Amino acid sequence: MNSIWQMWERGVTPTLCNRIVEECERLQPMEANVGSDSTTNTVNTNVRRSEVRWAGHIDWINKLVYDFASRANRQAFGFNISYLEDIQYTIYKGTDEGYYDWHHDTFWGGHTAFDRKLSLIIQLSDPSEYEGGQFLLADEYEQPDPKALSQRGTVFCFPSPVRHTVKPVTSGVRKSLVAWIEGPKFK
Repeated sequence: MNSIWQMWERGVTPTLCNRIVEECERLQPMEANVGSDSTTNTVNTNVRRSEVRWAGHIDWINKLVYDFASRANRQAFGFNISYLEDIQYTIYKGTDEGYYDWHHDTFWGGHTAFDRKLSLIIQLSDPSEYEGGQFLLADEYEQPDPKALSQRGTVFCFPSPVRHTVKPVTSGVRKSLVAWIEGPKFK
């Protein structure tokens, strides 16, 4: 394990990945937004191209995500976390070169008493189902092994202020579950 990120290669079984995909595919799709709160969320395909569905109301998925985030936090981060903000089922399609440009998940100066502190990704697609779509952290951080990170069922957790990107998917479809865990504002 690493102190800037935590990863469990194939931490979620293929059967459970299938169940997550089946459950999330029933949800209402929408084009992904960018922005810091409900008043500034906009679609900006110069920053991000993907389809999302919101799965935060599905209790068993919430528990799965929060359990991994809590374990990562105990092992490496020690943040004061208390709330799973939401869970996003994300689809990046090769047909529109789905991607997400460099960004961080913490909205500094937000309008709430909480900050996003941990970001968590569960890879739901097998690497044979798409090309491109690499997840990268900013250059100053040790990169996770790309082969391990792209394995179906791999769980990856890192501090939300860390800049990261998803490179364009050039063919096929990449599906993942993304969640943010909050706590009282950083001090």
